[in-house]
Amino acid sequence: MKTVAVAALVIVAVSSVFPALYGGVSSPTSMRRARALLRAAGVQPGETVVDLGAGDGRIILTAAKEFGARAVGVEIDPLRFALCRVRIALHRLAHRVEMQWANFFDVDLTDADVVTFFLSQAAADKLAPKLKAELKPGARVVSHQRPLPGWTPWRVDREHDLYVYRQAANSAGDKN
Repeated sequence: MKTVAVAALVIVAVSSVFPALYGGVSSPTSMRRARALLRAAGVQPGETVVDLGAGDGRIILTAAKEFGARAVGVEIDPLRFALCRVRIALHRLAHRVEMQWANFFDVDLTDADVVTFFLSQAAADKLAPKLKAELKPGARVVSHQRPLPGWTPWRVDREHDLYVYRQAANSAGDKN
């Protein structure tokens, strides 16, 4: 029994610390803000929404259930990844929602119509060139609290602290 307790503590400790090394500690987005974020991005049925650091999956589940989108969550924390998989199954959304257990810096974003995140500023700074290089013209990025360096917001929602960006038609040399 003692071994199980120690193993559980190690898993919880790793789950709390490991994600912070890559983008930030878990800080769940309220449902009100999740909906505002998806509205601000103008998510349309059939579009692909990718949530980087998906946490408990509320953004991807909402994108699929309420906006008719295909949604992909990327989560490096194995416990939150597992939680998301369970929630997807419980909501019977496996046909429209996918979870990837990965470092989001290693995930291909070329098919994304919308990318969302709530990360540390350091992670957002590192993410900005990846988004510029991989997103297709017209793709939108919604960041909670963190501006993207070198990008000009298309829209700012001060009430929900959201920055909305749109990938330029010609990302090579164009400023967003």
